[in-house]
Amino acid sequence: MKRMVCTIVLAAGLLMSCDDNNDKGLEWVSETTQTAFTTQYPSAKSVGWEKRNTYLVADFKQDNKDTEAWYDNNGVWYMTETDIPFDALPSAVKTSFQQSEYKNWKVDDVDMIERKDMETVYVIEVEEGNTETDIYYSPDGILIKAVADVDTDDDYEDFIPAQPAGNVEEYIKTTYPDARIIEIEKEKDMTEVDILDGKVKRELLFKADGSWVQTKTDVHASELPSAVVAAIKASPYATYEIDDAEFIQTPSEEWYLVELEQGKLEVDLRITEDGIIL
Repeated sequence: MKRMVCTIVLAAGLLMSCDDNNDKGLEWVSETTQTAFTTQYPSAKSVGWEKRNTYLVADFKQDNKDTEAWYDNNGVWYMTETDIPFDALPSAVKTSFQQSEYKNWKVDDVDMIERKDMETVYVIEVEEGNTETDIYYSPDGILIKAVADVDTDDDYEDFIPAQPAGNVEEYIKTTYPDARIIEIEKEKDMTEVDILDGKVKRELLFKADGSWVQTKTDVHASELPSAVVAAIKASPYATYEIDDAEFIQTPSEEWYLVELEQGKLEVDLRITEDGIIL
């Protein structure tokens, strides 16, 4: 194997840049991880390794695109981020973006995020004045989320899925066999899993032991049951507008959570499918 001289730079993390694939001076990157990388990306060019918290990140060129692949030191791959041109986006994503409220914003960057056993996600970073927003899409153009970009390093480490506990994955496969997992997060003693069930977005919540707690499903105002709409019209908030609506399911009950607004006034109503306000 060709031996080359590499330079180590100490900054936020430990960075090593090399002119070509090699293992000289990479003692802190296990042979298992190096092998996993070269097996997954045999044509990678200009490879450099960086340490970010508990991850080892390979920074390289793949098909002339800037790419980062995230591993642990046991050779387990977690995520790959590829910087792509806007024109390389799936046509459905481009169409959705061009029909969105951000269509006239300046496109600053576009990334493709791939993760193990997860749906591929495309992130369009846009800006208008001093405001920057990251817009996440599924390959078929479904808007997953739009979040303010307050992170200056464009690091997607938080998007690496947490390891689900217990029978979380089995529950999802059984209950939503066609689901595509978008995101898995752990907060305190709970695990939150965001899925696309066909074109429907759902947010599932599980306890630490993997038992199901709740499912939230986004509902368009036009999809609300007639009894729910009638209950709103018969309430003291009949003149309010529907801002958002979700269908909430738990092991013991289910209801619609409808957010209403009128000017600066806001109110949330919990309404059963047959129109009873809780």
